[in-house]
Amino acid sequence: MNLNQITTTLAVLIVFGILLLALGLSRRFSGRSLRTRVAVGILFTGGIAVGFLSIYAINSTVRITDLLSQRLETSVQHLAEEQLINSVNTEAGKADRSFEKIEGDVLELAAHWSSLYAEQEKLGQGAYWDAATSLVQLDGGHYGNSGEEVSSVYVPAKVTINNDVTSDLNTSAYLDFSAPSALKSNASLLAIYAIDTRGVTRYYPNVNLASLLPPDFDPTERPYFRITSPLFNPAKTARWAIPYVDAAGGGLVVTVAAPVYDGDTFRGIVAADMQLATITSQIEQIKIGQTGYAFMIDDAGRIISMPPAGFELFGIDPENINTEEYFKVTVLGEGSPELIEITNRMVAGGSGLIELPANGVETYLAFAPIGANGYSVGIVVPVAELQTAIITARNETTFQIQSAARLAGIILAILLLSSFLISLRISGRITAPIVRLTETANQIVAGDLTARATETSGDEIGTLANAFNTMTSRLRETLAGLEQRVAERTAELTRANQQIEQRALQLETIARVAHTIGSTQDLDALLPQIASAISRQFDFYHVGIFLLDPRREYAVLSAANSEGGKKMLANNHRLKIGETGIVGYVTGSGKPRVALDTGADAVFFDNPFLPETRSEIALPLLAGREVIGALDVQSKEPNAFGEQDVNILTILADQVSIAIQNAKQYEQTQKALAESESLSRQLVRSGWQEFAKGRKLLGIRHSGARATMLYAKKNGKGDAGANDDESISKPRSSSISIPIKLRGETIGTVDVRAPGNRRLDQDEMDIVTAIIDRAALALENARFLEESQKRVAKEQTIGEISAKISARSTIEELIKTAALELSRSLPGTEVAIQFKKDQETE
Repeated sequence: MNLNQITTTLAVLIVFGILLLALGLSRRFSGRSLRTRVAVGILFTGGIAVGFLSIYAINSTVRITDLLSQRLETSVQHLAEEQLINSVNTEAGKADRSFEKIEGDVLELAAHWSSLYAEQEKLGQGAYWDAATSLVQLDGGHYGNSGEEVSSVYVPAKVTINNDVTSDLNTSAYLDFSAPSALKSNASLLAIYAIDTRGVTRYYPNVNLASLLPPDFDPTERPYFRITSPLFNPAKTARWAIPYVDAAGGGLVVTVAAPVYDGDTFRGIVAADMQLATITSQIEQIKIGQTGYAFMIDDAGRIISMPPAGFELFGIDPENINTEEYFKVTVLGEGSPELIEITNRMVAGGSGLIELPANGVETYLAFAPIGANGYSVGIVVPVAELQTAIITARNETTFQIQSAARLAGIILAILLLSSFLISLRISGRITAPIVRLTETANQIVAGDLTARATETSGDEIGTLANAFNTMTSRLRETLAGLEQRVAERTAELTRANQQIEQRALQLETIARVAHTIGSTQDLDALLPQIASAISRQFDFYHVGIFLLDPRREYAVLSAANSEGGKKMLANNHRLKIGETGIVGYVTGSGKPRVALDTGADAVFFDNPFLPETRSEIALPLLAGREVIGALDVQSKEPNAFGEQDVNILTILADQVSIAIQNAKQYEQTQKALAESESLSRQLVRSGWQEFAKGRKLLGIRHSGARATMLYAKKNGKGDAGANDDESISKPRSSSISIPIKLRGETIGTVDVRAPGNRRLDQDEMDIVTAIIDRAALALENARFLEESQKRVAKEQTIGEISAKISARSTIEELIKTAALELSRSLPGTEVAIQFKKDQETE
C-alpha cells in the first residue's frame, strides 16, 4: 500500500466516524432548543475541525516525506544520468583524440609536401632519389621501383614519363624523412600514401606496390581522392572516406585524406589508412550496469561497432548480413520512432540523453559526437540498473510511513473524542454570521454580482466577508472589461469585413471594366465605352479621357460619359499641357493629381459644363515612360477620393493605356494590311495586263481531246482559226463562267459546258472551283518563272556585251564593238552611234 492509499483510507475512516457521531447526536437532540442544536452543531464542527486538522497533519507529513523521497530519487537519477553522460562524452573524446591525432599527422604531411613544391627547382633534380634511374617499367607498361627503398612508387601505364613527372617524383621523395616516423608513431595506421593528380603514387611502407596493382589502375578515381579534390572540398580540409573491410586482413579500415596545393594549384592528396580495431575494441569494452553496452556509427548511420543487443534494439538480424555488407548496414530509419529520432540526431552531430522504451523496458540512450569525422558513440543501459538505490530508499520510506500512519490514526481518534467533549459548552451564536455569509455566497454563485456581505466584525468571519466583497467587485470589473473587449473586437472584425468586401467589390469592378475594354479594338468606339464603363461601375459624376495631339502641345478630350463632357467634346475641348488645369499638370508631369473642394484646389472646379464637381482626380496614361494622355474622373462628393480609390484608378489607368496602345496598333496593322493587299492586287493586275498584252493571247479552248489557242485579231476580236465555235460568245443555260482570281484580283474567266447541255451539280462545281484556284497559283508561278528567265537572259546579254566592250583599248574599237553587239542582239535593226558636237556661241 502506497502513501496515497494510506492517506485516503485514513480520511475515509475519520469522516465515517464523524458522520456516525453526528447522526447519533442529531437524533438525541432533535426536539431540543435551537441553542442546544447549535451546541451540538458546534460540537460537530469542532469534531470536523479536529478530524480535518488531523488529516491535514497526516497529509502534510506524507507530502513532506514524499517530497523528500522524490528529491532523493531525483538526486540519484540525476547522478546516474550525469554519470552516463560523462561516460559517453569520455569515450567519444578518446575516439576523437585518436582520429584527430591521425588527421593532424596527415595534414602535417600534406603541408610538408606543399612546402616541398616551393623548392621543387632544387629538389626535383634527384640529389636524394632520382626517378630516372630508380623507376623500372613492368610488363603491363606501368612503372615501379625497388622493394628495398623506403617507399613504393607506382606510375600508371597511361602516364608518360617526362621531366615534369620525374621532377615531381624526385620532390615527393623527401617525404621519406617524415612519413615513416608518422606511420611508426601511430599503431593504428596501415599505410600512408601520396597521390598526385596524374595518379602517380608514393606508398609507405614499401610493399612493392607496382607489382600488386594492375597497369591501368587509376588512384584519382578512388572515393578518398574525389572527395578531397577541389570540386568536392573547396574548403581544403581533411576528409574521411567511408569505412571498408581491408582485403588484406586489416579488418575494418577508414581512410583520411588531406589536399595538397602549390599556391592555388591542386597537386594531389596525402592519405592514410587507419585500422578501426583499436577504437571498436574500446567501444566493445564499455560496460554500464549489468547489461549496458555501447555502439558506434559513422556520419551516415553505418555500423562501426555494434554488440548483439544493439542489433536487437534496432530490429536488425545480423545473421542475414554477410561479411562484405556488414559495415554498409545503416541504422537510419530502423527501430521505434523515438530511436529513429535519436539516430537522426546522432548523424547530425548532436548529443544528449534520452529515455525510451526498448523491447518493453525503459532504457537510457546517451550519445555524443566524434568531432574529427562526424562519427557518434551511443551507450544503452536499462533505467532500472541505474536506480537500485532509488528502489531501496523507496521501499524503506513506504514502511516507515505505514507505521506512522497507524500510530496517527490512534492519536487522531483520541483527539477527536476530546474535541467533541470540550465543544459542548461553546455558544451557538457564531452560526448566524456564517449562515448570512453563506446566503451571500449563494447569491453571487447564482449570478447576482451586486450582493455584498454585511458582516463587519473583526474576527475571521469579518475577514472572510471582506474577501467575498473584494472578490465580487473584481469579478464584476473583470466581466465588464470582457464585455467591452468583446464589443471592441466585434467592431474591429466588422470593419475588417467591410474593408474586405469593399476591396472584393472594387476588384470585381476592375474585372468588369477590363472585360469592357478588351471587347473592342476600334479606338473611336473603345474610348467612349471605357468612359461609360468606369462611370457606371464606380458611380462617378464625370469620366473623361484626354489624348495628346501629335505636336504634344495640348491634351484633347477624346471621350466622356457625362452630358457636360459630351458638350465639351462638341466644342473640341483641349487643355494646354503643363499649364491648364489638373489634366494639364498630369500630362506635363506624368504624375497623378487629386483636387479637393477646399483651399487652392477649388479653382479647378470652375467649369461651366461640369458645375456639380466637388472632387477631381487625374491620372496619366502611359505607354512605357511616355505620357499619351490622361484619365480625368470627377465626383459630386467632397473629398471623394481616398488612397484605395487612387490605387484602383491607377490600375484602371494602366489598363486604359494598354487598351489605347492595343487599339492604335490594331488600326496601324489593319491599315498596313489593307495597303499591302491593295499593292499586291495592283502588282498582279499590272503583271497580267503586261503578260496578255505582250502575247496577244485571249485564252485556250478545250473540247474533247482538242485544244485551241485564242488570239486577239488586229480589230480586237478573238480568232480561233478554223475551229471557232459560237458557243464561246453565246452563253447557254448549261454553261457556267467562273472567274480566275489571284490574291483577290480577277485575271481571267473559265467557261465550262457539260456534255449534253446538262447542268453541273454542286460537287462538280466544287471540283471545278478547286482546280481553278490551284491553276491560278500555277499560272502565277509560270509567269514569274518566264519573267525571271527573261531578266536573266537580258542581264546575261548585257554582261557579255559589257565584257566585250571593256576588252577594247581604243575608242574606235569600243564603238565598233558596241554597234556590232547591239545589231546582233537586235536582229534586223540598224545601229548608228553619233556624237553630239558642242556648239559654243562667241
